[in-house]
Amino acid sequence: MPAPPPEPPPDLECHRAELHRLAHWLVPPRLRPRLDPEDLVQQTFEDVLQRPERLTGMAAADLLRYLRNALRHNAIDELRRRDLLTDVSPEEFVNSSVRLAEMVPADQTSPSAHAIRAELLVRIAGAVAELPDAQRTAVEMRYLRGLHAAEIARLLDRSEGAVALLLNRALKALRGTLDDPDTRSEGSP
Repeated sequence: MPAPPPEPPPDLECHRAELHRLAHWLVPPRLRPRLDPEDLVQQTFEDVLQRPERLTGMAAADLLRYLRNALRHNAIDELRRRDLLTDVSPEEFVNSSVRLAEMVPADQTSPSAHAIRAELLVRIAGAVAELPDAQRTAVEMRYLRGLHAAEIARLLDRSEGAVALLLNRALKALRGTLDDPDTRSEGSP
């Protein structure tokens, strides 16, 4: 008895717009000239269709979750491969520092207080860079991009509770790092 013909792969095109939105969140604007979000989406489709048997019988919600995860992994791989994760432009650093500054009390009246604040912002940026990937992404989305937990949860395909836990752990780690006297420069508070 001949085997039944294989099921055709599901239509991925209906998920392109959602994946494109996610890719735009994953690739910062400054990197888009070198890493096009649409290319990431296309690469994700190509990767997924190399093994269509994985998609057989998958519900639409599960397929979208699978595609989001594949896209996230592709984005991280491409950013690392192209060594773009550490390539921060001065403009983006300044803009990020402004948002980080909102987390630090702005009680400064002297040039020395301004210098101390600037040093603290550099320490915060360094501490954020040292966080695990998931925590760093959640912190950047919340505090640098201004997204709410529900938006972050949707983009990361996690529950709001999981996002809150990521943020909680990240902030606890940041406080520990920033309060640690060994991580302070001489003359810092």
